[in-house]
Amino acid sequence: MGKAVKPLRRQVITSFYIILILSILATVLTWGIVLLMLIKYADKINPANYYEGQIPVIMEYVEQEKEQLLRKEAKQELEKRVPLEGMDYQVLDVHGNLVYGSTTKQYIKDEQDLLQRLNTNLHDKHDIIRFNPLRSQNGDFIGAIGFRYQLTLASSNPQLKGFIMIISLLSLLSPFFYFYLFSVLIGKKLSKQMESPFQFLVEGARKIQHHDLDFQLVEFKTVKELQELVDAFEEMRIALRESLLRQWQIEEERKEMVAAIAHDLRTPLTIIHGHAEGLLDQGINNQERTKRYVKTIFTSTERAVQLLDQLQTVSIIEHPAFSIEVKPVNVTEFLTAKINEFQMLCQEKHITLTTSVTIPAQQKADLDPQRISQVLDNIMINSIRYCPENGKIEWNTMIDEKMLIMEIKDNGPGFQKQNIEQVFTKFYREDQSRTGTSAHSGLGLYIAQEIVKKHHGLITVQNRPEGGADTRVSIPLIQEGRL
Repeated sequence: MGKAVKPLRRQVITSFYIILILSILATVLTWGIVLLMLIKYADKINPANYYEGQIPVIMEYVEQEKEQLLRKEAKQELEKRVPLEGMDYQVLDVHGNLVYGSTTKQYIKDEQDLLQRLNTNLHDKHDIIRFNPLRSQNGDFIGAIGFRYQLTLASSNPQLKGFIMIISLLSLLSPFFYFYLFSVLIGKKLSKQMESPFQFLVEGARKIQHHDLDFQLVEFKTVKELQELVDAFEEMRIALRESLLRQWQIEEERKEMVAAIAHDLRTPLTIIHGHAEGLLDQGINNQERTKRYVKTIFTSTERAVQLLDQLQTVSIIEHPAFSIEVKPVNVTEFLTAKINEFQMLCQEKHITLTTSVTIPAQQKADLDPQRISQVLDNIMINSIRYCPENGKIEWNTMIDEKMLIMEIKDNGPGFQKQNIEQVFTKFYREDQSRTGTSAHSGLGLYIAQEIVKKHHGLITVQNRPEGGADTRVSIPLIQEGRL
């Protein structure tokens, strides 16, 4: 919408200049039309000084009459020559007293005042008053005749006074009228450009109030500041939506976790409860059976403790404040200790563990040994769990481009191809072909991945062509910030 994004200040200033220019042009056009009308009807309209121009003609008659003009009987003849529709007159004697006239208003106080005001213009608001002397046959001063008139076009044309006043008023007010008119029109256009974004913002705010974030604000290329406001609102909506989605996802994960915990704990607790109940009912007279029951209770309790330990580990690594304690570790010594641990576990299941460490004897790496040990435990225990009796596990360690690489392979059933991307998902379990009969939490590889990520490393899984699982862990020898 709109042609270009412009700052509001610039648009307001531009609009003001447009209003001003259009108002001036319209006013000039109006005045031009009025002037043309006056020129066209010039022969029918008297000029503004029309009545002033009649005074010399009247004075010719006055000079002919001389003393006779002071007689009241001369009034009728004089008024035939005075245009009374637009002019008033007074005849005064030599002392300034009114003899007769069309107006009785006093403008002269005495003889001295009269002599001072002869042949000069007096002003009474919009009226002009002018007194001319009267002289006798001998040339003596005997009085004065005064005329009152206006120098306006309306007063000079009494029959067109209304029309002329309307034209004059329109000419006078036209600049203000046009300025107001164009201000309304251009202001309406500008406000319309601003109304749509505000309407969408209000509508968007109402949708957010009702927890509806599945909408998108329209881009308005009209006012720069409004576009920035709309963009900021849209960013806020996206952030809120992502936040809510994360919240909903966390809530779903929490529900899944509670269900998984309940499911995983139910089995060992049921076993413990059943065997404890058997011991209570049947006593402990049969030593062999008692020993078998106690061993089963111990194994089930151990599984429950392991599950709770893993849940506690998940809670720790998912906390925002979780961090690893990195320090230089001798890789060979660390791996030798772990290999000895896993050899004992493999012997219990008659699994052959072969290892290969192709790194310098004194090679060090920046690791959190406790957490990396946890990663290796989870991976190796998975391989031991899924390897068949008399199976094989191969563990190779090497260095490639300043990365410590540990690769663990087994000849178990491997991963389901369609689900291989999900093996690092929390509480993920495959079907019986991979899980076997021994229940587990589905947290091992998830914990391993999170710890490796904290080391700026990478953990991947794949199936071996000849069968079995292949897990690869890559960790930088030197962690960021320890260069």
